[in-house]
Amino acid sequence: MSKIVLRAARPGEAAALGELALRSKAHWGYDRDFLDACRAELSFRLRDVVERGIVVAAEGDRLLGFYSVEGRAPEGELAHMWLEPSEIGKGLGKRLWRHAMESARAAGFTVLTIDAEPAAEGFYLAMGAVKVGETPSGSIPGRVLPRLRADLPTPLLEKYDRHVRASERTDLEDGVHAETDDPVTRIVGRRQGYAGPPRDLSGVDVDALIARQRDFFAARGQSVEWQTRAHDLPGDMPSRLLAAGFQPDEKETVMIGTAAGLAAEPVLAGGIRVRRTDDDADMHRIAEMTCGVWGPGFSWVADMLVARKKHLAVFVAEADGQVVSAGWLAPKQDREFAGLFGGTTAVRWRGRGIYRALVARRARLAVELGIRYLWVDASDDSRPILERLGFIPVTTTTAYVWNPAT
Repeated sequence: MSKIVLRAARPGEAAALGELALRSKAHWGYDRDFLDACRAELSFRLRDVVERGIVVAAEGDRLLGFYSVEGRAPEGELAHMWLEPSEIGKGLGKRLWRHAMESARAAGFTVLTIDAEPAAEGFYLAMGAVKVGETPSGSIPGRVLPRLRADLPTPLLEKYDRHVRASERTDLEDGVHAETDDPVTRIVGRRQGYAGPPRDLSGVDVDALIARQRDFFAARGQSVEWQTRAHDLPGDMPSRLLAAGFQPDEKETVMIGTAAGLAAEPVLAGGIRVRRTDDDADMHRIAEMTCGVWGPGFSWVADMLVARKKHLAVFVAEADGQVVSAGWLAPKQDREFAGLFGGTTAVRWRGRGIYRALVARRARLAVELGIRYLWVDASDDSRPILERLGFIPVTTTTAYVWNPAT
């Protein structure tokens, strides 16, 4: 008697996958017109089988179910999970789920969203997913599907939550203080307010908490930033912040590497040198270079670096007497982590290894200070470089900002 095996889907199985998905959906009592409306969304081409990482449960040549995990780590989607109706309720769904979670974790995913068949919502909740909202159906106008999320925490992500987020109230510059609006840490005294939440706000009146931070800084005539991470709870935090008038900045990827593994000797082309500085004049030169890349709205960088320089290790890269790039190391109080910030490089000096050299130089200092891990909130431009250096993506972060002028 053959047994059920889980394996990668084969290109020749594309049509069979679509028919299996439709039979699985029909199990929940939908009529023919409804199923016909879903057919396009549940059809697969040879390219889909090759590119979408579909895993099937097969008994001999017979397909009994399948799933696909799609996206770019650390955030992805459990885009499909379907079973032959005869297999529903027999344990195959749990087996496919466990396999999907193990495969996703091995591929570096820490968060998976699921736009679930409504009749299967109870299954996903029983497997540990949480509901984070609703999403429009891709097939039926006006219909909504439950949006769920499965979290796959890794040791590195847990370390990040434990050490980095807990340290937001430490190492503050003169004139700046932290206070608690339980359970949020509020940073007061900078040009822009900051609200740092813990990972899990379940059980808290989140809307009231958000409104208090907005109103507190509004009374001071200041904008305020609320930092979100993709694995935070409740999962509908972005929509709550939008409803309160906050607007998102660009999403960044939180990446972590070991300081010792990154502390190589910088290799630079002739005429470029990297040096550490605490000179106020250099801080203004860094800001001038940054404004040259991103525009005059970044002139505040000089004041920030001058105010915080006793808590930072600032490095500049120079060529022909000009600052062409800069980056700074921000050690956390317990010395488990340090953040890498900056990294802007003048356009004509890109592609010469300056960014990598700044990472290596700061990593060497981190090792000297006894720091184990480095983290970066990486832009899409920086992420490929950091991955090549050995950094691992663990989550994404998006700053939501409320501005009194809007």
